[in-house]
Amino acid sequence: MNLTRSERWKLSALGLAMVVGAVFIAVRVATHEPETVDAGQSESVVESSLDSPPELAWAADVRTLTDNEGDVLLSMPYLLGQYYGYGGFLSGDDVMIGATGYPLPTSDPSSGAEVGAVTLVGVNPDSGAPLWKTPIGRVSQCAPELESVLLACWGDRRVVSIDTSDGALVADVGTDFDVNGARIVNETVFVSGDLDGTPVLTKGTPTAIESDFRRTFEGSADFSSVYVTPDQKSVMLTHRGDGTPQYIYTVFDLDSGKKRFTYEGDSVRSVGDGLWLSSIGSESGTVGTQNLLAADGSIIRAIPRPSYGASMYPSTSAKTLSMFLGDGAYDPNTGNELWRNPAMVGSEVSGPQSALVAVVGRIVIVADPEAKTLTGLDIESGREQWTTPWEDAYWVRNGLTDGENFVFGDYRGAHSIDARTGEIGWSIPQPEGVDPRIMVVSSAAGHMTRSWGDQFTVYR
Repeated sequence: MNLTRSERWKLSALGLAMVVGAVFIAVRVATHEPETVDAGQSESVVESSLDSPPELAWAADVRTLTDNEGDVLLSMPYLLGQYYGYGGFLSGDDVMIGATGYPLPTSDPSSGAEVGAVTLVGVNPDSGAPLWKTPIGRVSQCAPELESVLLACWGDRRVVSIDTSDGALVADVGTDFDVNGARIVNETVFVSGDLDGTPVLTKGTPTAIESDFRRTFEGSADFSSVYVTPDQKSVMLTHRGDGTPQYIYTVFDLDSGKKRFTYEGDSVRSVGDGLWLSSIGSESGTVGTQNLLAADGSIIRAIPRPSYGASMYPSTSAKTLSMFLGDGAYDPNTGNELWRNPAMVGSEVSGPQSALVAVVGRIVIVADPEAKTLTGLDIESGREQWTTPWEDAYWVRNGLTDGENFVFGDYRGAHSIDARTGEIGWSIPQPEGVDPRIMVVSSAAGHMTRSWGDQFTVYR
């Protein structure tokens, strides 16, 4: 890739910006658990048309969200026990949830300031006005997405459940194990953790988290963890291996607890409808090889040109989405290859990287940093429909869609492109003085957002 010195600097900063951006993106963010590729996802979708540029509706003001002087807006739902100077919200359908707290003095700001008690705040997405405020004490994190009206947060050896419709504190339950994850699906609570090196998983209600079951798993001296994927009706236990591959994954049936299969590799994650994507050889910073596995762990097929990324992207489609893995599209039920196009993958220093940036209607949009273009591919055939020159193609990330237009951020600002034709519709420049490396363009509760540092703005 032939880049100028300035472009190389921007590109090297992209990794930092993506990490920083993850701290304060305010929409159904990815978890620390292995990612899931959902064949029917509709992510980062706004309700109103993006044919014309939306106008600034409000900017988050921590003074309206807290009664305590010195409180800050925390990076909800992550890092609620530490403050690094970033803030954000978790988005629901008709509410945005923020978190405020008081950062304690620190001699090393780069390592973050410890935060005392946390208060969750429900915010009206149309006006930015607080709807409710609920103190929940010291917590480290909340669930990374709202899967029901109830939200789980945890810290130390306790799990807190909040009704996000009115802020009611539904439950505050202590545990005898260290909690490292909690999620509420409908009214069922799943809690994972560790008890002296033994992985623990419970299923129950907000007030009785072990009412359905409590299961323990054989741990390892080095590292082990367990997490649940309710939509796959599965539980995955991860052990660190003794070399290469890095990990040993064991998948159990969620209801019966019966083992389904064991796989040794560097990663395994849920994809499609009951399938799994495995990788070997990625521990050194390269992608390695990737295989699609059936529900029983048997290999369906190798991914001919594997790549990093693209598990989350703005998407709304006229048909059920395929799985986009490497340079191809695959049936989410069978794993059958539907089409392949080399434009789906770009080459980076660390290895092949997914070029996919959005799926809008019948168009898959990919970015090519080397050619400095954005390209639309037909979702059913993979054939090229249009190509648009774009100087900052290497910087395109995050974004949102209304089903016809894709709005994305780059080094210069926020821009709209018509997915049907590839025509650029409008642009909003970066705010004066803002470091573009930490600007994130996304969506929350059906509105466009722009976030940077401790600033959060909503457009409509």
